[in-house]
Amino acid sequence: MVSPDIGGVKRAEAFREALERRLGRPLGRAFMEKSRSEGVVSGDTLVGDVSGRTVIIIDDLISSGTTLARAVAACRAQGARRIFAAASHGLFNVKAGELLRNPALEQLVVTDTVPPFRLGAAAREKLRIVSVAPLFAEAIRRIHAGGSLVELMGG
Repeated sequence: MVSPDIGGVKRAEAFREALERRLGRPLGRAFMEKSRSEGVVSGDTLVGDVSGRTVIIIDDLISSGTTLARAVAACRAQGARRIFAAASHGLFNVKAGELLRNPALEQLVVTDTVPPFRLGAAAREKLRIVSVAPLFAEAIRRIHAGGSLVELMGG
């Protein structure tokens, strides 16, 4: 499990722990060093061993795709065998289509909180969209029935 920046380490770690429990085996972790100054993103150091492994990059949102593209490139350079990514929200500005055309990225999973209307058909081939409707429906049901939202969110 790879976080594309230090700020997302907790999110990636929570996902890694949940997947580890589900698979019943240990999973590795890594993160990218990233800094932003005057709107320019820099930093290309990957901390963690991804060589020969399948990696999943976990992020909160994708706008231009720059952060994710840096993580994909670093994982490939460090010998990752397969690279997937997932993000809660795909905002996908005009530049984001370039990210999905990168052959190193096999698939990107996002929720349907924002429609990917800015992406062309070719860019959408690697995109998998997961509906949040069942989660929201269950949250509403629990609110009305006095159920736990904390348990629903895995806490």
